[in-house]
Amino acid sequence: MKKATPAALATLSLAATLGLGAGPAHAGDYSRPLPTPGKTTTLADGLLSPLRIALGHGKSVDVAQSFGGTVDRVKSKGSIEQLDSMPGYFAGSVSRFGGTTYYTMTVGAGEGVPEANESLLKSIDRKGNIRTITDIAAYERVANPDGDTIYGFRDLDEECLAAQVDLGPFARYSGAQDSNPYATVAFGRHVLVADAGANAIFKVDQKGNVSTVAVLPAIPLEVTAEIAAALGIDPCAVGSTYYLEPVPTDLEVGWNGKLYVTSLPGGPEDPSLGARGSVFAVNAWNGTTRQVATGLTTPTGVALDKRGNLYVAELFANRISVVPHGSSQAQLLLEATLPGDVELRGSTLYATTDVLPGEGTPPDGKIIRVKLKGGHGWYQSGVDPTGDKADANQD
Repeated sequence: MKKATPAALATLSLAATLGLGAGPAHAGDYSRPLPTPGKTTTLADGLLSPLRIALGHGKSVDVAQSFGGTVDRVKSKGSIEQLDSMPGYFAGSVSRFGGTTYYTMTVGAGEGVPEANESLLKSIDRKGNIRTITDIAAYERVANPDGDTIYGFRDLDEECLAAQVDLGPFARYSGAQDSNPYATVAFGRHVLVADAGANAIFKVDQKGNVSTVAVLPAIPLEVTAEIAAALGIDPCAVGSTYYLEPVPTDLEVGWNGKLYVTSLPGGPEDPSLGARGSVFAVNAWNGTTRQVATGLTTPTGVALDKRGNLYVAELFANRISVVPHGSSQAQLLLEATLPGDVELRGSTLYATTDVLPGEGTPPDGKIIRVKLKGGHGWYQSGVDPTGDKADANQD
């Protein structure tokens, strides 16, 4: 059992439904039907792994072409302006606030050599000035907030644990020093970072000081005879619980300050365990977490509308789903090939698709716009709120 890394995303597929939780709470009328997709247009194509987007001024979209190590701006008519490029780095996140784009560039994640791991939180302002705010990996090496968390089997006797030869070091282990940011978002005078390597949400102030907001809880998996046979687990462990890493992939700030975080539990790189992805609600002030959606397949992007409905990009399910307010289970919104991220601007849903290029084929990642029928959100997820007033109403 292992966690998702940039390389592993190309083959990762994860696992079985967990227990139910309450949906996110918001004020308003929730009796109206869910929005339905209408006209779909393509804003940009030919992109290399556009795993994350952020909505900006005049219908522009900032995009992290993750495996290419670039952050770019797609204009309203589809032209592309490069904002920053760091070849050899993984551009894991991008967000916008106050006319500033925040993003991360990472190298050495998941390689087991903490000293070689660098996760730079950077910004670029309206004038094009680039600033490196901090190195998240340096904080992770010191703090390692999930270092006391035990993953794998916690309660097996030593004889049965020793029998788990196929799992190797993943039979039982503690959280490692590893940083791999997948999402950023402005929160007050801070930038929040969802770190898939650290299994945590961090907070960074404008001076670059980093602190831990929350550590996501390990994901329990009851080992059945079928799971044991599929994964090479010794039968002595049948009936016990294996704890998977939670691996946060995206985060959204709700109207009440709560954070909604997609979780892609580390696991086998095949579809043997079904759909175990989830969404957590995180209290940004005290770090408490609550699971609010379950049964998702590789959830890599999340957005939120005015009625508390969650929109989720399910990468290997080839679909964008909606989790209705008050429910913990997703419903199909539209089919999409390898969707990576979702954001909302008024009644328009923006998404990335085809985010993982096929072997030997040119990149064909896309940014699409989908007009939603049946209402739109008061909350414009991922939109720079300081843009022109007209931005929020243009679709």
